[in-house]
Amino acid sequence: MTNLVIKCRNVGEKWIQLIMESIKNPSSPDFDKMDVLRDKIVIIGVVCLLTFSMYTDDSNSIALSNQNVISLLAIVTTIHDNMILSKKKTNMSIFIRNLMRSSERILVSIHPKMSELLEKSSYAILNEFCALYWAVIRNKGIMNGKWKKRNADMYDGWHDGEYESNKISIDCLKGLFSVNNMTVGFLPDRITSDKLFVRVFGHHIFEVQAAELEDSYITKHEYHVDGNVHYEFRHDYRSGGLTVYERHVKTNDKFELVLSSCFENELPEIFASNYSHWWNENTKTVEFRPIHFQDAKFLNDTHCIIALKKGFIRTNNTEYRQYLINRSSPFFQYLSKRYFIRLDDEPHVYMLKENDIIHIHLTRLGIAFKYNTQTNIITSREYSDMYIDENQWFGTLTGLKSGLLLSPIAIGNDRNRHYLCRKLIVPFGQVQAKRKSDNNHQIVTIERKSLPAPFLHQYLVFILNDRFRILQPTESPTGWLYLALLHATTSHPLPDQYTGMTGMERAFQLLKSVGSWSDQPFDAVARNILLQIATISPKVNYYPEHLRCMESITWNSDSLPHSLEHFGYYLIANKLVEASEELNFMHSTSTSNDELHKIFENKNYNENLLAKLYWDYRDSYNPTARLSAQMESEIWRKSETKSYQPVWQSCPLAANYSSLSLTGSLYASGDLNLKDSTQLQCFPLSR
Repeated sequence: MTNLVIKCRNVGEKWIQLIMESIKNPSSPDFDKMDVLRDKIVIIGVVCLLTFSMYTDDSNSIALSNQNVISLLAIVTTIHDNMILSKKKTNMSIFIRNLMRSSERILVSIHPKMSELLEKSSYAILNEFCALYWAVIRNKGIMNGKWKKRNADMYDGWHDGEYESNKISIDCLKGLFSVNNMTVGFLPDRITSDKLFVRVFGHHIFEVQAAELEDSYITKHEYHVDGNVHYEFRHDYRSGGLTVYERHVKTNDKFELVLSSCFENELPEIFASNYSHWWNENTKTVEFRPIHFQDAKFLNDTHCIIALKKGFIRTNNTEYRQYLINRSSPFFQYLSKRYFIRLDDEPHVYMLKENDIIHIHLTRLGIAFKYNTQTNIITSREYSDMYIDENQWFGTLTGLKSGLLLSPIAIGNDRNRHYLCRKLIVPFGQVQAKRKSDNNHQIVTIERKSLPAPFLHQYLVFILNDRFRILQPTESPTGWLYLALLHATTSHPLPDQYTGMTGMERAFQLLKSVGSWSDQPFDAVARNILLQIATISPKVNYYPEHLRCMESITWNSDSLPHSLEHFGYYLIANKLVEASEELNFMHSTSTSNDELHKIFENKNYNENLLAKLYWDYRDSYNPTARLSAQMESEIWRKSETKSYQPVWQSCPLAANYSSLSLTGSLYASGDLNLKDSTQLQCFPLSR
């Protein structure tokens, strides 16, 4: 019978451990579900206490051992902690209340025996229990505290102890364990709302105990796969800052969480934003780990390490160890400003050195290159048979400061080298043209800082077809639209050297091509491009708006020459959107509130006036830079007008005049005597 009772107790303790694992790592911070689990722990704990009734027998046939006392204290403190941590106080049934009364009677009955054991062991049992319950001692393994009973009453459960400068108290009957008058609880809001805490721990709910220092907390439970890590949180009232420590039980290592802002100006952006940073005081290193501590590989997946003693940053791969090149070094600055600034900003580029190879990564675009220090050639990872051409001029898209030209690695005769297709990589962004003076060509840049996050990873690849002397897009319709935008913004009145046509002509050639049209709604990237194309046209409207006496044209200031701000860009962009939404009922995509929709509803662009102005200036455009015949016929039908017809209105003051005929009186006195012109002498030719 005794073995059965002990087995039931062990099963209950195992259930409590399993339920505590669910509470420790919840799938979502649902307090109601956690309270239900805590109620179950309380009930199981009460039942486990009932198994100690076999030690209340006065015959002392079953002796109470030291391990039994430790197990009893663990169950009592577990019941107490879960009752005070429950957010929702539920009304217990009469049956459960009776069970709790029975368990309390059992505790009072065996307490004299338990007190006797504590005194015999010189309170070593309490030291051993504290090493299991209090996370601070659990990290150190051994506690040699000084204990004494609070008063001589044999039924009083309070025992007080001291550990270093900390005062510890435990009530063996009620299960209350306090350190410096602080029991188990949750982290205060001033810690959980701190940016440092939220970035790594999110909304995770920690059960914490008092740590060694004032206003510091340590997690009651251990975390991660091996369950050997505690987290300690300290809040400084003076500075208002938070300090987070990670304590490893087995290795006794102690890591401090470092603010990511400490690395923003020193390291590439991805090293600051994509990792959490942990300082190891023993090894003088900083580990770069995943951001969220609930990541399955949070402890083991160390991407790179800063070794302060040696003064470098290296990857944690022992087979192919690579070293980060300093952003401020002349080598990095040279390559960045000459080539890679054309694709993305410097903070989003980093370089790793591995022997004679420099690995160059553009983090936001997700592309990489390899620089061979022996051959001085930079090859592409995505296009392994191509390298970065030192001469980035290719005869078109004049003034464009973004985009990287790749040339094929020549095989065989170098004369056939240019017959292989070169590629142009252009990042996606807001294409902006800036004119410094009337004589110089406009400078075109691609601004990416204000882009939404999904757009930051977008780039497009164009092929230079040397046979047809054109740039060819590789994606439809996005690539066609973006290439048209680039040609439009880099246009000049004179034709480009490479294509033999102006940028405006090539832009309309692309926009009228089938590759730019779609029978389904455009995606967000394509709509953003169409928005940029539409705004190349000037803003036009009547003034006043309700009359037609004056036309107001607002040209884009310091951008393209006015002759290149074609009135048809807005019209063809609007037509492309209308054609893509004809079968909109078959698609669930909703774009009614985006910027493109708003600009077409905006009164700044009067579509009818744009059509009229296009028709007025139509003859000044080259045939290639005109709208399609179908669109022109639609514009003509809309703008077709009748001849002027005056409207006469009757007026009482109007004078009523008789009609007057200029020839009516010529024949009033009879017929005229007509003579032959040769008989007339008044005309010189008749003489």
